[in-house]
Amino acid sequence: MIRIIVLLALILRLISLNQSLWLDEATSALVARDYSWNLIFGQFLPGDFHPPLYYMLLKIWGLFFGTSEIALRSLSVVAGVATVYLVYKIVNATTAALLLATSGLHIYFSQEVRMYQLASFFVALAVYFFVKSKNEGGVGYGVALAAAVLTHYLTVLMLPVFWLITRKNKKFYMSHNIMFLAGLLWLPTFIKQLTGGLGVKNISPAWWNILGKTSLKEIALVPTKFMLGRISFESDWLYGVVVAGLGILFFWLLFRARRANKLFWYWLIVPAGLAALIGFFVPVFNYFRILFVLPAFYILVAAGISTLKSKWRSVVLGLVLTVNVVTSGIYLVNPKFHREDWRGAVNFVESQKDEGDITLFVQDSQMEAYRYYAPGAKLAGGPDTLKGEFDTIWLMRYVQPLFDPSDTVRQKIESLGYEKQGEYDFNGVVVWRYE
Repeated sequence: MIRIIVLLALILRLISLNQSLWLDEATSALVARDYSWNLIFGQFLPGDFHPPLYYMLLKIWGLFFGTSEIALRSLSVVAGVATVYLVYKIVNATTAALLLATSGLHIYFSQEVRMYQLASFFVALAVYFFVKSKNEGGVGYGVALAAAVLTHYLTVLMLPVFWLITRKNKKFYMSHNIMFLAGLLWLPTFIKQLTGGLGVKNISPAWWNILGKTSLKEIALVPTKFMLGRISFESDWLYGVVVAGLGILFFWLLFRARRANKLFWYWLIVPAGLAALIGFFVPVFNYFRILFVLPAFYILVAAGISTLKSKWRSVVLGLVLTVNVVTSGIYLVNPKFHREDWRGAVNFVESQKDEGDITLFVQDSQMEAYRYYAPGAKLAGGPDTLKGEFDTIWLMRYVQPLFDPSDTVRQKIESLGYEKQGEYDFNGVVVWRYE
């Protein structure tokens, strides 16, 4: 049965894999395709806010399999499918693995050229070795934990999970040496990252506020996205009714699982709660940043289903599976819920541009996706770059409300006598054409 579940997980994660990269994915892709190792460690990582392991593995992965969308996303596909299998190994039951295999949120991030799915795999691997060692740690646990923290900083919040229930002995303490040593070596770069990250609050307050500041909305999004994945409804009223109805079902199942292994409850609650607390001071709290607790969510849901009488067990399992299959199917087949279509936008603009044209961004950043799809394109950013005369200006309106709230670039263009002749939307990537 588990082989069929793993195969199903793989098939679902291969559907619609060839979507356009969105902006953050393009950042990862450029690292894998264009950056040397010296550039990655000397310039890119000190200005980023993620640890190095994912980028290192992606760079190596790209050398073997290429740097197309599918090739780069396949690393997350493998991590996602492997996590499904690990959940089966952790609980020795297929229900939780089946639920995770069909989860819309898990499928979505198994198709993302970002570190969240790989971090989720390493966390599940650490839990597996922890359980296998009867809560005493060991080399496998230590390596997996170190790999998780070196992939995504917030996974360090798993430490209290293990410390709360472990048999504290020398073997357990020694298991953390790899993580502590790696952290010590990485500390100087982390300090640079933290300093730069905190500076965003003064440079771009609007961007700071949406990065992951804890709020009631962000807290509510965690169970909502865990249940529904990335889909939504045009009617807010309908969306609210569906979320409320499913919330009753899932929380009832979690309540029935209240006597389940404490490890799984701590895995679900402790990192999410700590991330929410940190998010009041540093914007790190988003549902996708705690993706590594999603396996615990489905382990507990499956545990709740197992407490039901046999005649109801299949009915409720079928209902939860239906929710997963329907929401996952909507995401996979409906382009509306796919990622920003930078590929379509870039291909369209570049096919229309002449020698005297320019592609202009609202500021001198956010260009990674354009550069991925058109490496030699003529690009500029901000109003100060409009010093020459151009036949046509292709204005990229992406994140304009955040980085140019006064609409300075548009005003500068129009003050120079340009008139808007066209407006195009590529699934969230808005382009205005000025002549």
